[in-house]
Amino acid sequence: MNQVLILTRNILAEQEIQQKLQALNYEVYCSAKIFENCGQQLEMLEFFNFFQYVILSETICESEVMELVPLLKNRSIRIIRKVEAKVTEMDHQYLEEALIHAIISNEDSVDELRECLYILKNYKGEKEPLQENRKYVQLSDKVSLIRPNVLQKESISPEDNYQFLEVLHHLSTTETKILSILLQAGNQVVTRETICHQIWNEEVNKSHLASLSSTITRIKNKFEQTNLSHKAIQTLWGKGYRINQELLDRIQMNENLKKVVSNG
Repeated sequence: MNQVLILTRNILAEQEIQQKLQALNYEVYCSAKIFENCGQQLEMLEFFNFFQYVILSETICESEVMELVPLLKNRSIRIIRKVEAKVTEMDHQYLEEALIHAIISNEDSVDELRECLYILKNYKGEKEPLQENRKYVQLSDKVSLIRPNVLQKESISPEDNYQFLEVLHHLSTTETKILSILLQAGNQVVTRETICHQIWNEEVNKSHLASLSSTITRIKNKFEQTNLSHKAIQTLWGKGYRINQELLDRIQMNENLKKVVSNG
């Protein structure tokens, strides 16, 4: 069983996220006292070695996060920032610099939390090497493809496309919708508000924006296993998101990839 530590100023504020994590069979320890003491007593940091994940609650202010994250970054623990509504510029910066590993909110479903933690569990901070010896690619629980014995010599090989198929088939419904929106926009930047409105089909609120930021991060993480030279989705602060040009070209050139995104 994996252990999750939630650091907070108010344990009552963590009941919803705690229940979701426990439904996924995570052992959750929620504490306000440890948070208050860990910055003053360095020996308290050894306590973090018992956990695979630490969640920094939205009840903890930014200045306190700035003090705590550097103390944890060299430990083998996944640092997750929980927000209620607004993802700050500092949160985004920490995420891009890999000082924190994910941003979540109470609005995230059990499905989304499950996928997020699974990705983080296998995250090594770099792209994983290709599994050349595998004779098949698992696309889903029920579908797999046999790899070709001989690869054609072309700029984009079938092997490469199988990698992307595998990732696309493991995107959630919301993740696929977001990718489809960005794909349709081509080289254009799509505002966060536009994406939220198309996904939820209602007036955009802060919870939607927070959930969108978390989902974008999960999409980027899933594409880390491919050979993309840059992040799958480009974040332009104050403007919105744009799909990676290399990923855009690859999907547009391959009918199988395009069909998976379109039918998602």
